[in-house]
Amino acid sequence: MAWTGKLIGGVLGSLLGPLGAVVGVGIGHQFDKGASRMQTTAMAFQAAFFGCLAKMAKADGQVSQAEINTVEQIMARLGYTGPMRAAAVEIFRKAKDDVHSAGDYLNQLASIIQFNPQIAMTFLAALHAVAQADGFIHPNEREILLQAERVFRLRPGTIDAMLGTAGASAIDEAYTVLDCTSDMSDEEIKRVYRQKCVEFHPDKLASKGLPDEFMQYANEQLAKVNDAYDTIKQARA
Repeated sequence: MAWTGKLIGGVLGSLLGPLGAVVGVGIGHQFDKGASRMQTTAMAFQAAFFGCLAKMAKADGQVSQAEINTVEQIMARLGYTGPMRAAAVEIFRKAKDDVHSAGDYLNQLASIIQFNPQIAMTFLAALHAVAQADGFIHPNEREILLQAERVFRLRPGTIDAMLGTAGASAIDEAYTVLDCTSDMSDEEIKRVYRQKCVEFHPDKLASKGLPDEFMQYANEQLAKVNDAYDTIKQARA
């Protein structure tokens, strides 16, 4: 994906509001090709994405080497090299110390993805990876995860299931992943499962603005949906 240096400040400013000015300064010169509307939307998504990761890394007061390594691994998995990686690093560096809160970045990201739950869960997988990079989750990091659950309008208990807290069993977590309840019929659960498979289709996610580089995370979430459905079927057999 090519980003334009002349457009980046304006794009981030228009799509991210005041946050765009913060993360856009200093990175525009790294891009020298034109960007389509889809590309500029993806650029705004990525700016908010790495801004959120930065706030999570700094949530306990300092950014550890383990957290830096995790963010670098995320960049590698996304295939970031050259200018794209340099831009992500710069966004992360500026966002971790800026005046905006994690909630500011979460709200901007939620607006960009239009509260799409599949994209939200894809993002939470990366956010959770940074939170647990040190081997434990600090209370401030857990609060950001819970805040993300609320901001993205996810089902209450989503984060507890992700963290394995609140005594959630495997079957409880499976119902949470599918956004179902135990009192639903087999046919109702199958209908929800099939709908989620449709929503996780690459073309569907791309139409919502998810950059191609993030499809791996989306595929991982689809795998979790498949596993959850299998768990529920086995429990009901």
